[in-house]
Amino acid sequence: MKRILNLDGAINLRELGGYKTTDGKQIKYNKLLRSGDISNLTPKSLKYLKNYGLKYVVDFRGDNEQQMWSDRDTDFYTIYSDPVYPLKGNGDKLASALNNTSSYLGIIYQSVLLDKYGQHAYQLLFQLLLENNEDDKSLLFHCAAGKDRTGMAAMLILKALGVDDETIARDYLLTNLMYASPEVIEGTLNDENGDQNINKMNMTKADLESITSVFDAIEHYYGSFENYLTQALNFDKNKLSQLKNIYLED
Repeated sequence: MKRILNLDGAINLRELGGYKTTDGKQIKYNKLLRSGDISNLTPKSLKYLKNYGLKYVVDFRGDNEQQMWSDRDTDFYTIYSDPVYPLKGNGDKLASALNNTSSYLGIIYQSVLLDKYGQHAYQLLFQLLLENNEDDKSLLFHCAAGKDRTGMAAMLILKALGVDDETIARDYLLTNLMYASPEVIEGTLNDENGDQNINKMNMTKADLESITSVFDAIEHYYGSFENYLTQALNFDKNKLSQLKNIYLED
């Protein structure tokens, strides 16, 4: 099955099925999709997603973004508003205290994943992941570019399922293929009416240091990724076992 789904009206829409885990299993196909903006999905694309089994759409964008570029309402999936921004905790201070030389995006990612408000957004995502336990039903999570807020979500999910760090980084860097179409980037993701901080993030290409810095920050403050799941996302070992049962196969 294709990794990149070139559906009309979608930006950076990708399949997460098929990735191998370190214990020899793989993520099921037709269960998880990551994406950027989907406000312009055509009827043909919506039909594809209905046949795909899409049931949950998790939108990480802010209220203004959701109002200006609303997801398409349908009778087959439910949209869950789950804004990552604005941050209201101390994520910025914790990231700054690391005294690291992370990239522009890396520092933002660290701030988000260490921030109580950012963590709350991903708590809802993981809750919905557990609800998506029906066969042939799937969940899509997205932001605007499908790189930053979505990229962090994908990293958390893949890491929780047991995918190795190198594969997680490669999946994140696939986003850069999107920048081969500058008309899409400029026309959809660099809107003068949008939040300029979000615009700057959207226009910045993915880089390896950004994703590895997230692993470093989690290790520094929580000791392990498993501790992060439990303490930051309220996702204990029992829930993790349920998650793997839903999304993994031999």
